[in-house]
Amino acid sequence: MSQETARELLLTGFEKADAGILVAALADLGRSAVEGDPVNDQAPACVLAAAYDEPSLRGQRAAALDDPRPWGFCVPLGDRALVAAASSAREGRMLLLPPDGRELKRFLAAMSEDARESGRAGAFFSGLERCEASLSWRTSEFDVSPACRRLAKLLLEAGFYSDGAEEDQCALALEEALVNSIEHGNLGLDSSLRPDDYASEDLYEAERARRMADPALGGRKILLSLLVSKDEARIVIEDQGEGFDASRLDLSPTGADVSGKGFWLIKRPFDSAEYNEKGNRLTLARRRPRPAP
Repeated sequence: MSQETARELLLTGFEKADAGILVAALADLGRSAVEGDPVNDQAPACVLAAAYDEPSLRGQRAAALDDPRPWGFCVPLGDRALVAAASSAREGRMLLLPPDGRELKRFLAAMSEDARESGRAGAFFSGLERCEASLSWRTSEFDVSPACRRLAKLLLEAGFYSDGAEEDQCALALEEALVNSIEHGNLGLDSSLRPDDYASEDLYEAERARRMADPALGGRKILLSLLVSKDEARIVIEDQGEGFDASRLDLSPTGADVSGKGFWLIKRPFDSAEYNEKGNRLTLARRRPRPAP
C-alpha cells in the first residue's frame, strides 16, 4: 500500500471553521476531504475525527475500534490535557488544530506507514541486545519524519516501548528535537518570526527557505548517534549551530521556550533528556522496561 492511502479523507466531528482550514490545507497537499459519518461513509480511505473535549475524544476512540481504516484524532493545540490524552490513544494518531504544514505532512505519512505495515508479521529488531550507529545528514537534504519513524520503530521492536502509542510519542519527540536542531541550531531561526495569526504571511517559513538554500547554512550537518545495549537505548543529536542557554528550559507541559510545543514533548517518552553546556547537543536515554514478575 503506498502513500496514496491518505489521498482521500473523511472528516467527522469538526467545527465549521476548523473543517474549512483543514480542507484547504489538505488540498494544498493534493488530498481531498469530505465531511460525513464513519458508519455511513466507507469510501474515504482514512478518517480524521475532531475532539474538543475528553468525552468526545472517548467517543471517537470507541468508534475507531470498529473501523479497520487508519484514524487520526484532531484536537486544539491550546488544550494541553486533551493533547496528552490524544497523543496516548492507541486507536489512532494525533493532529493538532490548526494544522501546521510540516506536521500535516508527517501525520499523513505516518498514517500511510501504519496501513502499509499492518499486514507485516514479525519484528526484525526483536530481542536486540547491541546496536551502535553514527549518522549524519546535510541540513538541506535531511527528510526528518521518515528517519524518526524508523528510529522509533527500531526501539519498539527492540522492546523499549510496549505499543504503537508509545512508538508514536517517541517519533514525535525525535522529530521535535531534530527540527529544533535544524531550525534553531543550524539555520539560527528565531521563533519570534512566527505569525500570531494563522492567516498572516508566514515570515518564519520564508526565512527558513532562504536560509536552507544558503550553502553555508544548508550545508551544516546534523549528527545522530545511536547506542542500544541490553539495558538502555541512547540517542545523541548534535547540530553545528551556536547553541543556546539550556538552563532556561521549562519542563512543564506549558513550557514553550525551545519551540512551539516545548521541551516537555521531547522528554516525555524518554527517561532522561539533557543538553550539553553549549546547547547544541541533546542526549536522550530510554531504559528497557523490566519484564513483569
